Formats: sequence, C-alpha cells, structure tokens
Amino acid sequence: MKAFITLAVVCLVASALANPLELSEEQKVKAREHIEECAKQENVPEEDVVKFRNKDVENPSKAFKCLGTCFFERAGTLKNDELQDDVVIAKLGGLVGEEKAKAVLEKCKGIKAEDRCETGYKIFQCFHAAKAAY
Repeated sequence: MKAFITLAVVCLVASALANPLELSEEQKVKAREHIEECAKQENVPEEDVVKFRNKDVENPSKAFKCLGTCFFERAGTLKNDELQDDVVIAKLGGLVGEEKAKAVLEKCKGIKAEDRCETGYKIFQCFHAAKAAY
C-alpha cells in the first residue's frame, strides 16, 4: 500500500510537470481508497474530494489543500513540512528524468507557509510552475 501511495503522489506531482499519466484500473481503485482515507483524516467535504479527483485546482479550499498534503506526507515526499530529496529524486526522477527532478527539487525545496496544508499546496504550485519552464 505504501508503494502505491508513493506512486499516487508521484503521479500528482508528475501531472504538474508532464503530460497526465494513465493509471491502471487497479491503481485507480487504490487511489480512490487512498483519497477516501485522507478525506476522513482531514475532514474534507465531498465537494472538495470531487474537485481533487477531477484535478480541479482553481480556488482550492483549505480542506482541498490538506487532502493534497496528506498524499505528500503518506508517500514520504513531504515530512515535517519539508520535501524529502531522496524520495523526490527516486520517484519523480523515474518519470521525468533525474536532471529535471533535481532542478525542480532545487527550485521547490525550502518552501514554507503558515501551516502544513499551505506548505504542501505551495510546493504543488511550485511543481506546477516548473512545468512551464520545460
């Protein structure tokens, strides 16, 4: 399960950097299960869960941001509000190339905000902005 969660987060980040990745049916089922777990953990309303599933990142609520942060934390990508270099390089590097992963990591690490959910979302925004550079 931990490996799948890592894959789900990498897919979320990779979607900000590259063309959307296609998940297998099994991965989609597991992703839905994981989203539900994070939604319960973070008390996320169904409306935000639907937006998250649809990758609708316009005007995200606090709950939406916490849902995304939960993905990062469970995968080991984000720990104590800091990107974990080795995890990002290992997982993202395999999808977009090690050099791109290192460049994005360098640009996005060290981002801090007023709380863990804002930090996670700002990191996601940084990855998304990096997409424009490539």
